[in-house]
Amino acid sequence: MDKGSIAENSSKISYRYDIFSNIGRIITSSLDPKEVFHRVMIVIGEFFAPQHWSLLLKDDDTGELKFELVMGINPEKLEKISLEPGEGIAGWVCQHGEPLVVENVQRDKRFSPRIDELLGFKTKSVVCVPVLNGRNQVIGAIELINEISPDRPAMGTGDIYTDVALLSSIGVFTGIAAENAFLHQKIVDLAMVDSLTDLNNRLYFNEIFEREVERVLRYGHTICVLMADIDHFKMINDTLGHLVGDKALRAVADILKASVRKSDILARFGGDEFVILMTQADESKGRILAERIQRSIGDWNDAETLPGVTLQLSIGIHEAGPENIRNVLKDADVKLYRDKRYRKRADEIITDDEMRRYLLDKISSNRA
Repeated sequence: MDKGSIAENSSKISYRYDIFSNIGRIITSSLDPKEVFHRVMIVIGEFFAPQHWSLLLKDDDTGELKFELVMGINPEKLEKISLEPGEGIAGWVCQHGEPLVVENVQRDKRFSPRIDELLGFKTKSVVCVPVLNGRNQVIGAIELINEISPDRPAMGTGDIYTDVALLSSIGVFTGIAAENAFLHQKIVDLAMVDSLTDLNNRLYFNEIFEREVERVLRYGHTICVLMADIDHFKMINDTLGHLVGDKALRAVADILKASVRKSDILARFGGDEFVILMTQADESKGRILAERIQRSIGDWNDAETLPGVTLQLSIGIHEAGPENIRNVLKDADVKLYRDKRYRKRADEIITDDEMRRYLLDKISSNRA
C-alpha cells in the first residue's frame, strides 16, 4: 500500500472517529428530544453532505412515519406530511429493520414517487437506515436523498453507498438517545400533571405563575385569577365514598377544561381546589368565565350524571396589575371563601329583610 493510500485511510478513520465522538457527546449532553435530533442531523449533514436528509419517527398508534426533522431542500413542505406504513424506501426499512441503499430509485419498485410529486422534487438515490431503540425495536428511519457533495472532506464521492454500517450505527445511537430523552420528558411531564384529573398540578402552575408575574411587572398589563373549590365535598366523600368523590373531582375538572380559553392556565391547586390564571384579562372577563362555569355545573346537575351527587362550586375572582400582582393568589383565595360564605348564607335566608341585607352586603363586598 502506497503512502497516499495509507494517508487516505488514516484520514477516513480519523473522520469516522470524529463523527462517533460527536454523536457520543450529543447523547450525553441533552435530554431534550428535539435538541438531540437537531444535533445528530447536523453531524450527518456535515459528514455525508446529501442534498436532502430527514429523520422520520413512527407513530405508535397508526404506524405512519412522520417527518420529525427535515434538512436540506423544502423542509417546511414535509413537516405535515406522513408516510403510510410500508410506503416508500423509508417504510420498507422500518418494516424490515434493515438498511437500504438505492442508487437509482427509478429501477426500484419500493420507491414511492408521491412525495416527489407533492414537492416538485426529483429523487435520484436514497440511503435509508432504521432508527432502533435500546430494545432493538424500530422507531423510525434516517433517510439521505441524492448523492453527496463531491468536495466532502476526507471521504470522497460515493462512500455513502459503501459506508452504510456507519450510518446504521448512527441510527442505533440516535434511537437510544431519543428513547432516553423521551423517557426523561415523560417523567418531567408526569411530575407536572395531576394523575386523578389530568390537569396541570400546583408545581406546574407555580412555574407558569412566576413567569407571568415577571411579564406583568415588565409590560404593565393585568391578569385575573379565579380560585374555585367544591362546596360540601367532604360530605360527598363521607356519605358516598371516596371513589364517588374522585368522580366528582374529575367531573369538575372536565367542566373547567371545557370552559376556559386556550390561553388560560388551569390547574388543580390541591384537594378539591382549582385555580385558573387568565392572562391579559380583567375582572369582568373573569366574571364571564365564572358564569360560564356555573352554567355548565347546572347543566351537569340537570343531567344527573352522577347519581346522588349535586355539584356546587364557589369561585373567587381577583384582578391584579403590577401594583398588587404578588398578592393576587391570596386575594383570590379570600374572595373564594367570601363567595362560599355568601352561598351558605343564601341557603339560610328566610325573610325578605334578610335577603335585602344579604344583597346589599354582597354588592358592597364586590365593590371592595
